[in-house]
Amino acid sequence: MNTSDEDIYKPCPRPTPVSNWIKPEEYLKCPTEKTLPEEYRFNVRRWRLEPGYIKPRQLFYGLGVDIQDFLDYHQRHQLPRPPPMDQASMWHFIMDKVMVDLIAHCRFHLQRILPFTPKYDYTIALYNSHHLSVTELEDDEEEDVIRTIKERFGGPVAAQKPQWFFLLMDFTR
Repeated sequence: MNTSDEDIYKPCPRPTPVSNWIKPEEYLKCPTEKTLPEEYRFNVRRWRLEPGYIKPRQLFYGLGVDIQDFLDYHQRHQLPRPPPMDQASMWHFIMDKVMVDLIAHCRFHLQRILPFTPKYDYTIALYNSHHLSVTELEDDEEEDVIRTIKERFGGPVAAQKPQWFFLLMDFTR
């Protein structure tokens, strides 16, 4: 039994801040420039040597995407079709296939995270602030990865600049 294209690629509404469960005043402003302010920089040396050192909140640097962006990418690049399953499982199957394809094209490990933002469902993250010092690419390599992500996704993703995002899980505990 095959799942039809209409069922697989049925449009998924983009998030609207008005209908979001998080109130706008609860959003913290993330840094928009790649260079992190001091209060978000993780100091590994202090963490190892000072028992009272508290790690700063973890941030993720990347591009915001919606479920519809994953569906469009999957269809545009003709990735493996999902087997028959419920809608939520199908979306996760598609997102997983997209991430595998995107990582292969970028030749760099990327993460799909749930950001604390009303604008996007997910973030395709290149870095997290706790590991930036060991995973950061050279500028030209980073530009290539970002360009590849934008080209592969197209649409609204291509118009974005990378930015920092807080992790949703930090706010739901």
